[in-house]
Amino acid sequence: MDPRERIERTVNHELADRVPLKISPRDEVKRELLAHFGTDDWGEVLRGLGVEGFGGVGVGISWPEWEAREDKEVREGDWPGSRSAYVWHDDITFEDMWGVIRRVGADGKYREFVSGPLQDATIEDLEHYDFPGPDRLIEDPDLPRKVQDLKDQGYWLSAGVTQPYKLCWQLRGMEQNLMDYLIGKDFKNALYDRIYGTWEEICRRVVSAGVDQFSIGGDIAMQDRLLMSVESWRELDKPRLARLIAAGKEINPNLHVFIHSDGSLMEIMDDLIEIGFDIINPIQPECMDPFEVKRRWGDQITMDGCGSIQYVLPFGTVDDVRRHVTDLIEGCAHNGGLILAPSNVVQHDTPLENILAFYETAREYDLSRLG
Repeated sequence: MDPRERIERTVNHELADRVPLKISPRDEVKRELLAHFGTDDWGEVLRGLGVEGFGGVGVGISWPEWEAREDKEVREGDWPGSRSAYVWHDDITFEDMWGVIRRVGADGKYREFVSGPLQDATIEDLEHYDFPGPDRLIEDPDLPRKVQDLKDQGYWLSAGVTQPYKLCWQLRGMEQNLMDYLIGKDFKNALYDRIYGTWEEICRRVVSAGVDQFSIGGDIAMQDRLLMSVESWRELDKPRLARLIAAGKEINPNLHVFIHSDGSLMEIMDDLIEIGFDIINPIQPECMDPFEVKRRWGDQITMDGCGSIQYVLPFGTVDDVRRHVTDLIEGCAHNGGLILAPSNVVQHDTPLENILAFYETAREYDLSRLG
């Protein structure tokens, strides 16, 4: 079974030959895996692990003023985003094209938020912020051909956008963004109008080009509940997400719609399904019981992720990892609907033997055993 067929059968709730596999590793993990497989070709590593078939395309945004700046600089490192060009305020503090300021952490492994350009803004100030509207999207008349070429090569094609809530808090700051749900609704609605207006146009373009899946990624939850109240999410986020999804489904009613959020989405799973999400990632097992999710919603969604990166992968034995993977497959892969992966980026302190055991166990499990 080729990779695209395997994924397509899985998301359509049919048994494939085995579960599709994904991985998102840190650079340190990439280097370890390249060395293990004795290659400098990352594609060869993916094939060795059994991670095949997932591809992506996108629509670019034009940033003329940012692109004209001559004080941007790329600084290497293992922290996320290190290969992009930023304006550096000092040795560790940098700014991106949105005006969001971050800094590299003390250990050089992570980056952290410092401030957003709209933290103290009023609605009047928002009028002067250089938010990229639909007119700033870069036209690519060749996009449909690129999509079809990748499909012909066996890829399942996705395109997506940042979760509007996430972009909001980066521009506004987490505290102010959460306050806006209660005492700043006018500002939140005005900012959401801008974000969703551009995101809906991106959605229309990529779906018209023929992608299989539209993805919305960014955390809206913590370990045991949403970051905002369920009532606030239903009032301000749910209707807009529904319209965004509807924009894509109007073009392709069979479009698959993916959401990523760490933490527990249990409070709003029915809502997510109602508005059109049918691939839920990562079903973080420390926060959501994958077996309960499969029992309650398994006929309506594909579970994407499920692998424990807080406990089993970093701290378990190889046997623990093998049991974990086998349990997930046997409990969640019947009738399709399971794409297996660590529930987020594989961290640099994860033992290589555990990573290899995760993928070997999943790759070798014949789904016909499930009947």
